Amino acid sequence: MDLFPLLVGLLVAGTVLCVVFYFQAGGSRVRQRLLEGSKSALVRTEVEKHYFPAPLVNRLEEFLGLKRDSARMKELKKTLAQAGYNSDRALSIVMGFKLGLPLVLPILASHYLFSQNLSRLHLLAAFYILFTSGYFLPNLVLNHLVEARKKKIKEELPDALDLMVVCVEAGQGLNAAMKRVAEELILSHPIIAQELLMVNLEINAGMEREQALRNLGERTGLDEMVSLCNILIQSERFGTNIAKTLRVQSDIMRTNRRLKLEEKAAKTPVKLLFPLLLLVLPAIVVVILGPAIIRISENLFKQ
Repeated sequence: MDLFPLLVGLLVAGTVLCVVFYFQAGGSRVRQRLLEGSKSALVRTEVEKHYFPAPLVNRLEEFLGLKRDSARMKELKKTLAQAGYNSDRALSIVMGFKLGLPLVLPILASHYLFSQNLSRLHLLAAFYILFTSGYFLPNLVLNHLVEARKKKIKEELPDALDLMVVCVEAGQGLNAAMKRVAEELILSHPIIAQELLMVNLEINAGMEREQALRNLGERTGLDEMVSLCNILIQSERFGTNIAKTLRVQSDIMRTNRRLKLEEKAAKTPVKLLFPLLLLVLPAIVVVILGPAIIRISENLFKQ
């Protein structure tokens, strides 16, 4: 019996059921209107029971960690913020990819796999690899985006601190200095400029500066930025000179960058040792000793 139609049918049926359950749970307009219009708790309960089995949904959401207030969703939202995506739509898109790719990849590769005349064990292994790859692929892409963004922020932060020191020493407050620096760096350093503008917007919206700075450290996820925010919070709390604090922090960051570059330069000879021994040295030996070996072999054969 050919397993290809059966497997495709099961995967398509699972996909359709997931879509139907999703729209039945949150997209039913009749259900929403009944819930909004009903004032009795008994009517609400009956509507919930009639349209969707709530205990089953709750158990499924708890098992998969799909609830908004779950630790898994909070961690994913934090990772998305560190990657530069702060909207709720980004969270839905990532979860859609995490739940959809494990079904899509096996369906797309099923025709090719069944045409290779593989054994059942190899087919199961291939489908399992595709399933797990589809589930973990969004995490790998998201982690790559987070690391790339952290690297850019780390490169842009010392320049932003230098400009902030100039603005603070010129008489501006910290909020005005962050806004001015963000406006000046919006073209050359857009990531750090957007983060500073976000801090300024949160403060203007009524949030305390301490909380806004802590949010900045959480959004970036960079140790240097978290340290800078903690230093600014303590400087404001104890009334110390902010300009001096920023200057010291900028010097520390530049010193750390120089030390890391010196460390990489010191590791270069060790890293080049094995390529030289395996690739360059054999070629040099052949070029130097090749002609001599040829002449010696010719003289031996003449004798």
